Amino acid sequence: MEMNLRSDDSFVQDDGWYEHARLYKEFLKKAKDKNLVLLEIGVGYNTPAIIRYPFEQMTYLNNNTTLIRIKKDYATCPTAIKEKTMLFDEDIDNILSKLNN
Repeated sequence: MEMNLRSDDSFVQDDGWYEHARLYKEFLKKAKDKNLVLLEIGVGYNTPAIIRYPFEQMTYLNNNTTLIRIKKDYATCPTAIKEKTMLFDEDIDNILSKLNN
């Protein structure tokens, strides 16, 4: 795992990024209408169109999808998916410690 943050003109979009984007789209096609959990950790509003908004849209459009959003700040979701979303607004270290116990 590595951090992907918008910080300069080389933000993530190299050849490897495009290949993985293609594989990700292929996975989503196969997962459509199946039970799916989207685990979102630490995603804010720096680049919401890459993860945050697509996850919300997938949760809304697919009956069998649940979104788990872990974000100390901005652990919110649209009203339309509130019943299908679990929100955690605490530090990820605290959550992982609780899960480990």
